[in-house]
Amino acid sequence: MGPLELVLQHTGRVLTLSPGQTITAGRTSQCELHLEDPAVSRRHCSIAYTNDGLRVCDLDSVNGTFINERSVREGVARAGDVIRLGATPIEVRDPSQPPDRSRARTAVLHDEETVKSLIERRIEPSNLEWLTTTETPGAAESALLQRAQRHLSTLHRVSEVLSKARDLDALADATLRAILEVLEADRAAVVLRREDPASGQAEVAAARTRSASPQPFTVSRTLVSDVIANGMSVFAHDASSDVRFSTGESIIGQRVRSVMCVPLRTSDQMLGAIYVDSLSGAGRFTEADLELLAAIGNQAGVALHRVRLMGALEHLLLDMVRAITATIDARDGYTHRHSERVAALAGHLARELGMPDDERQRAELSALLHDVGKIAVPDAILNKPARLTPEEFAEMRKHPLHGARILGNIESATVKAVLPGVQYHHEKWDGTGYPEGLAGEQIPLLGRLLGVADFFDALTSSRAYRPAMTPEEAIALVAKGAGTHFDPAIAAAAVRLFERGELLPDRTPSMIARYEES
Repeated sequence: MGPLELVLQHTGRVLTLSPGQTITAGRTSQCELHLEDPAVSRRHCSIAYTNDGLRVCDLDSVNGTFINERSVREGVARAGDVIRLGATPIEVRDPSQPPDRSRARTAVLHDEETVKSLIERRIEPSNLEWLTTTETPGAAESALLQRAQRHLSTLHRVSEVLSKARDLDALADATLRAILEVLEADRAAVVLRREDPASGQAEVAAARTRSASPQPFTVSRTLVSDVIANGMSVFAHDASSDVRFSTGESIIGQRVRSVMCVPLRTSDQMLGAIYVDSLSGAGRFTEADLELLAAIGNQAGVALHRVRLMGALEHLLLDMVRAITATIDARDGYTHRHSERVAALAGHLARELGMPDDERQRAELSALLHDVGKIAVPDAILNKPARLTPEEFAEMRKHPLHGARILGNIESATVKAVLPGVQYHHEKWDGTGYPEGLAGEQIPLLGRLLGVADFFDALTSSRAYRPAMTPEEAIALVAKGAGTHFDPAIAAAAVRLFERGELLPDRTPSMIARYEES
């Protein structure tokens, strides 16, 4: 047996193998056959010169190893055959024989048309070879290292953004913004797996385009379903030419050129997928892009799981709060659903005052709990069918302190944040309220806001000792109390809402309405 030559048809470079010799081919400079091809894995395959010919063994490469365009895990190549690694065709040539021109021309034509195969890969968070390296890079890999550094920086920023997301909408929007910022993608979508398979496997939770076009686009159901079912990250260099998408109207009809889809998951749960595509040839994705997107998918999956846990805890908290308020209502029939109505009014006032959503929800929760201290008030006082005596009223005035004491024993940042509304909703702007006689802006904002909402609902509800006032009469007293009983800005906000007809229609707090809808 004489030597055989490996001829790289891109460059004409020749590597000669002697009988019994074994080499490794790959992207790393430590490989004997070093290939500067992004579609080639760092250690792609081994090639051993045996009695049968060149025994080619794939080393778990990303894109596979091919002999004469047949995918092989292990195969034999002989003189005249063409081995393809990534987008690099390598002709096996016997230097003692004339070259087979037809084989060479076929391989070159294949290269000119580009590799159009769909690439699938299971990418684990701990195995991101494009994002980590322990080798000293040569000149050929410096660009890859720079890209890896940019991607690591991106992942750090994405992690910071996702850690602050408190709901699904914010999480999905942050994820898509990060993807479009770093990848040359035109469109991106977050697709969530349905818990009920009968209603369809997945649904689009959020979508965004680079151009911010309002026109909707269609995500490939086939591609997303495969990714969710198999847990594989997928991309296609040229999706319109890929046989797997030949019947996919969403790919063909929208003229998608390059597409990627990765799982959205935790370590033990498949939550959905992230889909991105490009409509132009310039936005052709690479293996590095796929690994970056997969890493973002892992981070987003953990963040989504956290958001869902927070939602479940919020539901549990609301269940507990509603049980407490129901207990109070059961003791005092005249205040049935009073706390929920006050919470709805507090939410309207917070929105009118321009408070952020999280502060509005805090106001609603504080309002739901504002009378919890009445649990400690004797029934004889709470349900007395006449006006209270001074002694009885002094006992009733303690309920804000009782409420703050009861809730203060709960080790929850959410609950502790609502305590000012519970403790100070009976304080007055001029300092004549209770329990501490605070005045003006000494009274926490939650206390001032709940004071107006509680007053309005109390006046428009019947009591044993008086009938309910009309809303017009009640709002007139709110306006009259501005600057004495109430914060003038909050009283004015209540009047504006009433005049627009927006103070009364919805008497259910938004956080409870959102909970009941879910």
